[in-house]
Amino acid sequence: MTSKKKNLIVSVLFMLFGIFVMVQSFGIKHMMDNDVGSAFFPQVISGVIIVVAAIRLILALREPEGEAKAITSDLKGGWLTILLICIYVLAFNPVGFLISTMVYLFLQIYVLTPAEKRSIPIFIAVSVLAPLFIYVFFVYAINTPLPKGIFGF
Repeated sequence: MTSKKKNLIVSVLFMLFGIFVMVQSFGIKHMMDNDVGSAFFPQVISGVIIVVAAIRLILALREPEGEAKAITSDLKGGWLTILLICIYVLAFNPVGFLISTMVYLFLQIYVLTPAEKRSIPIFIAVSVLAPLFIYVFFVYAINTPLPKGIFGF
């Protein structure tokens, strides 16, 4: 497969992924009546994904047909990242922010870190402390609740 075809396929897949995230974000319930709302950031991020993928698609369409090149990127990590994000989006409301984010961060860091550099205690610390900090900031500092999920936190 040529580099151009691979770029076309990846661009279309990311556009579809962005559309999926955008559609899912419309189902996020507003916890408070404020101007931004809970779905604002997922919609912004999915919009950016769609726009960047569309730009990459246009650039790929303009590329001349070339010889097949060896792929040096980690396709397995890329596909696992997309899968993890999809699962995270689907689990966010029912499971809640804290648990879904902690599990997602741990798995995402694990997937993206080379085997020889993996440190499970550091992964656990980052995966627990970052969502806790974000939760405290949103709930107590700016008074914007996050989804509590089935466990009530």
